[in-house]
Amino acid sequence: MAVESTNPARVGARPAHRPRRALGLLGAAAVAATALAVAPPATARAAAACPSGTAQSAHLTPTGGVAFTVCSGLLPSFDGSPLDADVSIPDSATGALPLVVMLHGWGNSKTEFESTTLDGDGAHSYDWNNAWFTAHGYTVLNYTARGFHQSCGKENFAPVYLQNPACSNRSSWTHLADRRWEVRDTQYLSGLLVDDGVANASGITVTGDSYGGGQSWMLALAQDQVLNADGTTSPWTSPNGTALHLGAAVPQFTWTDLLEALTDNGTGSDGFHGAPADGNHLSPIGVKKESYVDGLYVLGQETAQFAPPQLDPTADLTSWFAGLSAGEPYEVNPQVANAITQVTQFRSPYYMQVPPAANAVPVLALQGVTDPLFPGIQAQQEINKLTAANASYPVWSIYGDIGHAYAANPHAVWATIAGDANAWLSTALSGGTPTLARASVATVVCNAAQSTTWYSGGSLGTIPTSTVTLASSSGATTASATPPGQEAERADPIVNGGAPGTTPGCVTMQSSTDPGVAAWSFSPSTPLTVIGAPVVRVNALLAGANAVMATRLWDVDPVAGTQTLITRDVQRLTGTPGGTLSLAYELWPTGWQLVSGHQLKLEITQDDAPTWRPDNLPSALQLSGLTVTLPTA
Repeated sequence: MAVESTNPARVGARPAHRPRRALGLLGAAAVAATALAVAPPATARAAAACPSGTAQSAHLTPTGGVAFTVCSGLLPSFDGSPLDADVSIPDSATGALPLVVMLHGWGNSKTEFESTTLDGDGAHSYDWNNAWFTAHGYTVLNYTARGFHQSCGKENFAPVYLQNPACSNRSSWTHLADRRWEVRDTQYLSGLLVDDGVANASGITVTGDSYGGGQSWMLALAQDQVLNADGTTSPWTSPNGTALHLGAAVPQFTWTDLLEALTDNGTGSDGFHGAPADGNHLSPIGVKKESYVDGLYVLGQETAQFAPPQLDPTADLTSWFAGLSAGEPYEVNPQVANAITQVTQFRSPYYMQVPPAANAVPVLALQGVTDPLFPGIQAQQEINKLTAANASYPVWSIYGDIGHAYAANPHAVWATIAGDANAWLSTALSGGTPTLARASVATVVCNAAQSTTWYSGGSLGTIPTSTVTLASSSGATTASATPPGQEAERADPIVNGGAPGTTPGCVTMQSSTDPGVAAWSFSPSTPLTVIGAPVVRVNALLAGANAVMATRLWDVDPVAGTQTLITRDVQRLTGTPGGTLSLAYELWPTGWQLVSGHQLKLEITQDDAPTWRPDNLPSALQLSGLTVTLPTA
């Protein structure tokens, strides 16, 4: 295990920047679009050099970069749906260049990874944007996903799809990152640029955050195959028939199992430090992550075209949302069954086949330890699956305080990630083996005694050098009828860290325990650094046949009288009423320094709204035999 503190020299000599603290819903929905000045000087790249269907829209010469031209247009995808695209090409280009495709988050547009400076937003697009990559010899494709904004979506609430005849009579609505539609769009547009001579056919790179990150994972596992609308596959070729190859993928803070991310049943596990093996994510049906799912649906309504209800069973987001919102018992709701089938088969890398070694595309997964929408287990469970099939699978991971709210997205962490990611990409595309550690974690800073410290190792599970187990002989009872209190509201990622007018970051509040919440306090004898997923074991006597059980782990400062959320999880419990369940499960992976004098508090509640949807069915739990195992470095 390697350990290092944050070192500014590691990330270059550029002056420090203020970090952007709010990335909003699904990626950087709150990041303002970068204005590209349309003032091409005499030295601008000739408009005739723009790919077919585009025209020069901007010419930029960023400090520290190179002069490049932005070519913009509505490019018809494989089914004719027009997609709003920008192609950035260095003026010095004399032929086809390596291609980087940058895919935006839900509700965003092509501008998310565009910048007039190499620094981007100082966070997830820092040294990771069209200006940066053109400066390093790439052609860059930024386009707005099908069904959003000018790509047959809504712009300023106006329905573009009604104004543009090219959007009619086609499935131009959003398909929620479907391999048969959105992923195929990326493959098709990349082929257009190859046919136009501005992009190489091999060594294509895909990267994206959140909504775009899930698609990056699926492209990495697609084995250079296109999944057609009828379920058949075809070799990935350009429209003119040139074979295309994906050279690398860099997904940022995203999902691998979209169903688990939005409706978690608590069985996901990395299997480390005495945790059970990864379980069945499909049964029982999980708990709706209510505040985020509701917020994302509203954001989609503002910026996207949804399929009319009941018209397209492959993309019936409105009916799926209604089914999830109706709640238990889910098993008798056909809309929920259809949603599960569609989401797992066509939108989740976790359920895709592991490519054989010859077809394995290098992947660098950038994942958050403070991201309640797509927590760290989303990356780790996929990495475990890939390396179980092939111990030398080319997959790397970096974890830190990044992603969706609550994440603070500090500039220093993103700058370090950018330096590592660029070095990794250069080596991976050249056919070499990156020297980057297979897994690294940056600890979170939420109080003055903590510091950002980097830990690295062969995998997330091997970074910790020991475990600490805390046990309690005290029992407790909970009931679904007990309403949530201030703790639950303050711990919600939207209410506390993602809604307009709020600031994401550390979830700190006055220390208290809401009525009806089971709580256990522990005072470790020495400071601890927790790296990875804490493991909880508890016996639960279930009154009722179906229950929600949410767990929260807090860092308590007894001197200041405050508590800060470290990590959490939710379970869906089913069983025979009156039966005792012996539960073992993981909380989401973290990187947390418990400093001297601080305590740990573990809470279990049956109503953790508004983060999770309360169960329709009444239940109660009698809890005993609690232990918490902490992987420590």
